[in-house]
Amino acid sequence: MKHFFIILMLLVSILYPETCCAQQQSDHNQVSIRAFYSNYAVISDINDYDKYLDEFKSLLDKYASDSFKKKVIDELENPKSPAEDFVTGNWGIDLSSLSYLKIEKKGPSLYLVRYPLYDFDTKKNMEIGFYVKLDNHGKIHSVDGSYTKEISTPSDLDSQHKK
Repeated sequence: MKHFFIILMLLVSILYPETCCAQQQSDHNQVSIRAFYSNYAVISDINDYDKYLDEFKSLLDKYASDSFKKKVIDELENPKSPAEDFVTGNWGIDLSSLSYLKIEKKGPSLYLVRYPLYDFDTKKNMEIGFYVKLDNHGKIHSVDGSYTKEISTPSDLDSQHKK
């Protein structure tokens, strides 16, 4: 059942950008970033750490630069580290966020990634945002500039971020 769900999410991550972005034409890098975060949300649900790590390494092999992958994996494998989630600015992402996942091109290799996430501590919907910088090969080189903003509902992501 888990494999079926992963395959389904992969199909959604590939087909969703083609069908949902009529107003905004997606470039190849936006599609790639969407696929990365869609797959990461699925992998984040894996409870077996070794399996999670194997799947995550495979995902990083496909979508991340060698230097970014090394930084992320070193953090995860170091028992003395706080195990920061570098790929989401330490916020994580869940499957419910994928319906509202937005990737906006901000420069030649710079993209703003935004999605809603329910904060169980504050019991509020939050917009999570951060910048993904790609290398010359279109692979993730860094994730920086994390921010959060309270929103009323996940669908408010569009209405409150007009720039």
